[in-house]
Amino acid sequence: MEFWKKPLWRVPVVLGGLGLLCRLLSFILSFAWGRIQIARGPGPDGSVVLTTGYVGEIVTVIMFLLFWLVGWRFVRGLTRREIFRSASIMVLVNAALLAAEQISQHVFGTYSMTVYHLYALADGKSWVDQILIRLTGTVSLPMAIPGLFAPYLYLVFAKKDDPLSETSERIKREE
Repeated sequence: MEFWKKPLWRVPVVLGGLGLLCRLLSFILSFAWGRIQIARGPGPDGSVVLTTGYVGEIVTVIMFLLFWLVGWRFVRGLTRREIFRSASIMVLVNAALLAAEQISQHVFGTYSMTVYHLYALADGKSWVDQILIRLTGTVSLPMAIPGLFAPYLYLVFAKKDDPLSETSERIKREE
């Protein structure tokens, strides 16, 4: 558990866990919504039509709330510098996933399922993408770029950098 206590890995671990939780939550809500629609029975023409309804909006709101809740719970108390360094790791991971996605689509002409599974670690920030897609009505690469920098939003929870306390902490660690 020493790994968790290191501030450098705090944001990637928190967002990775949140991403897995959000992916699971999305699957559960989608499955439940589909079962509800099937339980309603067939329409007047005898067919069952499955729609997404408001599941996308519900999941986006839940992801937004969870993003801020886990940030407040697990990232609060770190300095700005620590959060920035930690969030930068997650930004690089998100950028690598986006690059791998684009390369697999343009070079191989298909979407890589490996990238899809790895994106589960980045699903905690997908609420930013969903909001931009809803506002603009388009799905494109420029709409995905602002979501890359979502981990930097945790800087809101940072305590002020105090050079004197940072120096004293460094001296204590060296002793």
